[in-house]
Amino acid sequence: MNRFPLLRSATVRAVPLLAVAALAANAGTAAAATPTGIGDPNFPNIGSAAYDVSNYSIDLKFDPSSGRLSGTTTITAKAKQDLKAGTAIGFDFLLQTQSVLIENKPAKYTLGKDKLAVTVPVNLPPGTEFTTVVAYNDIPSRVQNAAGARNWVENAGGAIISNEPFSAEWWYPSNDHPTDKATYAISVLAPEDRDVLSNGVETSVTQNIPGWKRHNWLSKAPQMTYATFLAIGKYERTGQNSGTPARPNLNAYATDLDPTIRANAKASIERTPEIVDWLASTLTPYPYEATGGVVDARMGGFALETQTRPTYTDGFFRRGKNDSVVVHENAHQWFGDSVSVATWKDGWLNEGWASYLEYLWSEKNGTGTAAEIADYAYATSTRINWNVVLTDPGPADVLPAELYTRGALAIQALRSAINDDDVFFRLIREWLTKYQYSNAKIADFIDMANAVTGRSTNALFKTWLTDKGKPAYKPTDATFDNAKRAPRSTSPAPAKPKVWDDLYATVTQKQ
Repeated sequence: MNRFPLLRSATVRAVPLLAVAALAANAGTAAAATPTGIGDPNFPNIGSAAYDVSNYSIDLKFDPSSGRLSGTTTITAKAKQDLKAGTAIGFDFLLQTQSVLIENKPAKYTLGKDKLAVTVPVNLPPGTEFTTVVAYNDIPSRVQNAAGARNWVENAGGAIISNEPFSAEWWYPSNDHPTDKATYAISVLAPEDRDVLSNGVETSVTQNIPGWKRHNWLSKAPQMTYATFLAIGKYERTGQNSGTPARPNLNAYATDLDPTIRANAKASIERTPEIVDWLASTLTPYPYEATGGVVDARMGGFALETQTRPTYTDGFFRRGKNDSVVVHENAHQWFGDSVSVATWKDGWLNEGWASYLEYLWSEKNGTGTAAEIADYAYATSTRINWNVVLTDPGPADVLPAELYTRGALAIQALRSAINDDDVFFRLIREWLTKYQYSNAKIADFIDMANAVTGRSTNALFKTWLTDKGKPAYKPTDATFDNAKRAPRSTSPAPAKPKVWDDLYATVTQKQ
């Protein structure tokens, strides 16, 4: 998801409307045709249905003095279609490309605004595993996609790339859709006084060139492209001692953070192992090999559930410590990263659930039950747009604030209607187990809810996710029987939960 915005900023929230861009010939040799996308209903031109990636091996050099990124990405994939020699396949990519090899044979290619179109030089029958090696050299901060977004951000002596729904195309070619997950080996050469941070576990740091160090990172579990990040710059590393050999922890704070903000951030991010342990006891075992967090002022006003190590902007910690955002982004390790959306219409499965886990964290800590928070939000919210359809927000804003706000209230309505926490939490655990490391749609969750509860949840979800207008009953009045729905209460609003003002974007962002 999952983006977790502090502000509704058109710049921060920009979502590429990936229209088919006319492909212009690169300095190399032209590809034969424009490849088709994977067919996402909101972004039909992104991704590719022609192949499935199993691994990205990314080998780069970044020079902060020029902002130049150069290197290669080796993509190991399996053909899903009969890719005869001369067929064009596409990779989502923006940087100037120097060469492409498929199965060690030179391939013709064309770089467009959002696509690297490559002509397959050999026959690849369905099921054939093949490698593609793309060499490139560019200054990513100067590059924008077809929608005008510039998601590679230079920081103090380095750069950071962490964004949703699209970020990979600014630093490596990929099949940029949540349904194609892969493992990652990321190796970056940077000046010796710069740190390099990414997903998973840092396997080694070597120095073979005076003045430069190479950092090697490995992600062993399936990972989406948008859940991948890269941060290069000056950071203070902490938190290693709070991890375990089986699940190492690593936190990092940009050294140019305001000292008070850094202290507030540490008071929050250093609790990551504790929060992950609680989430694992509430949900299912933690699905990944490492934990941690990165705080950088240049994140652009949001936090993101980058796999194993969420990234946070400094603004979340301006008022003091903020456990809620740490809970939210780590809840996404289950709801979003492990169980991922099948299409970009299914964002409620990410944002609604990560937001509701914040409610449960408050419930655990005695600062307001989930029911109290949901009913207070229902009674007092005047800025939620109740006409946003959560099952299909539309391509202009696939991650609206309502996915967090109304989305969490929908989950409380479900919990209230079930009226049995054993059943409610069994539903959650069965969902996370069945779809672990996979993808699902909202309809899949509704089907499972019907099966686990033995009741039809269709009408309830229609009211809370699909119907326009404010529901006629508060979340705790929800039942599975339409005839027993309570009218909208005219009684005074419930007491304000203690945690309310700390729930940044989840409730108060569009309160």
